[in-house]
Amino acid sequence: MKRDWDLIRKQLTDVEEENDLFADIPPEPAWKDQEFPVYEKQLNEYRAIEGRIFGHLELLVNSGYIDGLQLIRSADGLFSYGLHSPRLTMAGHDLLDTMRSATIWENIKATAKTKGIELTFDAIKALGTLALKSAFE
Repeated sequence: MKRDWDLIRKQLTDVEEENDLFADIPPEPAWKDQEFPVYEKQLNEYRAIEGRIFGHLELLVNSGYIDGLQLIRSADGLFSYGLHSPRLTMAGHDLLDTMRSATIWENIKATAKTKGIELTFDAIKALGTLALKSAFE
């Protein structure tokens, strides 16, 4: 899975606003009267979306940005979860505050691309500081 910073930004916002963290996961396809290859394709597409959403939440939980959510990845790559009042940690609030403004966020991404810097949690914080300084100049 390739890290998607726009999805991470959305997920942090969803936690803060107490939105459904799994709303973007479509219903799991059911094997009805279609041919097996059609069902298999639908199931693979569903699992790709589910894996992308859960995978990014897993990154945020494991990095200490979200608390109140437990994710378990099985040996076959499927996820199960437990929710108990998901909330942002202080670090999660700080990261979201850096990414919240659309103008600052676009500036962070553009600066990273121009400078050839890969976006990491630390790079976002550093570039966010620079973007804020340039916003006041």
